Amino acid sequence: MRLNISEENVINAKSVLEILFPNRKTRIAAKLLLDYMKENNGLITKNALNNFAKRLENKEILYNNMPFKYSRRNLYGTILKNLIKLGFIQRNAPVWDDRLKRTLKVYQIQIFDIPNKPPAIGFWRLAYYICRKWNEEFSHFPKEQ
Repeated sequence: MRLNISEENVINAKSVLEILFPNRKTRIAAKLLLDYMKENNGLITKNALNNFAKRLENKEILYNNMPFKYSRRNLYGTILKNLIKLGFIQRNAPVWDDRLKRTLKVYQIQIFDIPNKPPAIGFWRLAYYICRKWNEEFSHFPKEQ
């Protein structure tokens, strides 16, 4: 993953996905995945992720009313792997399922606890703005327990 991270790019980006995924097709696939997770309260089970990846690969998911294709390998290897490595998604998060009456291990969107003011300079300032954009997009989810 090659990122062109400058303070100007980070602040002017409309979405955090513009910063994290410079490739347009990858950004669209990431948006579709995160929208799917939003619909499910920020969670996705491994089976649901597998089904989503199959549907994406078979052009069963629409983007702008047109079928969109993205390979499973790239979804797992590029999008999911990088979101987990950067801490935006937690892997194997334990969540209680009332219907099944057991704990499930799921992928879960993370919300960051960040200060009100950004740090003065450097990497931490950029990280602050990226995390703030992420929190703004997923602010309706509860913070990590």
